[in-house]
Amino acid sequence: MLRSAHFLKIFILTFSLMLSWGGSSLIAQDAAAGQKVFRSYCAACHKIDRAMTGPQLGGINEKYAGDEEWLYSWIRNAPELINAGDPKAVALFEEWGTMMQANPTMTDADIDNVLAYIQQEWVASQTATADGGATGAGGGDQANPLDQPQFYYALFALVAVLLLITLLLLVITATLVSAVRAKEEQEPLRLSEIQKRTWSLLKNRFVITAISLIVLVGGLTKWVEWSRGISIHQGYMPEQPIKYSHKLHAGEYGIECEYCHSGVTKSKNAWIPSTNVCMNCHKLIQEGPKYGKEEIQKIYDAIGFDPAKGQYIEGYEQKAVEWVRIHNLPDHAYFNHAQHVVVGGLECQTCHGEVQEMEVVYQYSTLSMGWCINCHREEKVKTLGKENPEGLTVEDMGGLDCARCHY
Repeated sequence: MLRSAHFLKIFILTFSLMLSWGGSSLIAQDAAAGQKVFRSYCAACHKIDRAMTGPQLGGINEKYAGDEEWLYSWIRNAPELINAGDPKAVALFEEWGTMMQANPTMTDADIDNVLAYIQQEWVASQTATADGGATGAGGGDQANPLDQPQFYYALFALVAVLLLITLLLLVITATLVSAVRAKEEQEPLRLSEIQKRTWSLLKNRFVITAISLIVLVGGLTKWVEWSRGISIHQGYMPEQPIKYSHKLHAGEYGIECEYCHSGVTKSKNAWIPSTNVCMNCHKLIQEGPKYGKEEIQKIYDAIGFDPAKGQYIEGYEQKAVEWVRIHNLPDHAYFNHAQHVVVGGLECQTCHGEVQEMEVVYQYSTLSMGWCINCHREEKVKTLGKENPEGLTVEDMGGLDCARCHY
């Protein structure tokens, strides 16, 4: 005779096997998470649809199919492979003339997600090109799947499938119990008994404990993930009072960042340029190629300039352009632009991304504490007139001391 304990064991064993089989396909690469990792680690030197400082990443999954172990080693620590004389690594270094920095903090899951994101964007760009549309795989500016209604439809469908699997398991369990009973010449299993046993199963201490632990761990995991995102505004792209194109000014015209943000080499802040700086050019350039006269007129309205007469209006009460701040660190964190740009020798794109390609500027990096610490762990110290043969990093020079940034 099949007792309740046997019923419980059969149900749990079957459900666990089915769940582990289904879970293996659910724990797949997360392209949305890969987009964030791509922006933090890759986008400063790589594009998906074309070469930049480094090679084009589109098609990398097909190129290294069957050689994923080497690819993961290359992504995680390219300098180590090059120094070891690995033929593929040396060939890439000689072809591009630049050495990709080591990324020891990237996990296999991070690399999986990045490769999934690259593949997603590459396929989308190829499809768009075939359809006569614009490629959309440039720098990871695609919409987050979590913002799309299709994601939630898929989630509801998944829940429905899991419910059907649960029902199937109940049927299988009941069939097994009925078969054992028939063999022992006992009464067949009835629906009322199934309901009774199911209810008894749900009241079982082991099941209650397991469900409670799953809910608790899942809830804590989600809470930790949510709490770590507090005050992180990666991707923040506010509307500005004047439509200023960095792609036009810094990209097409090649205006250096320091010309407008002159505080970057001498101050804690990079400084927002005043309208006087704008007027150095727009006193003569009164119509732009992108937005015509309308946006430039806003500068004239702020400073009091009459473009028809080519002179300033006497007695005009000037007013500042109220630009919306994009990058904003917490008050308890100290960051000095001059220290990083002059002493550290960092390029603006290291933290702000390829600004010269942005029509509208957005927050490129997370600017989180972990992001800063990772940089201090990996960035080699630059010394005036001397080399750094020992490969000392900012961390070796005390760059992880709390008082460096919090005092």
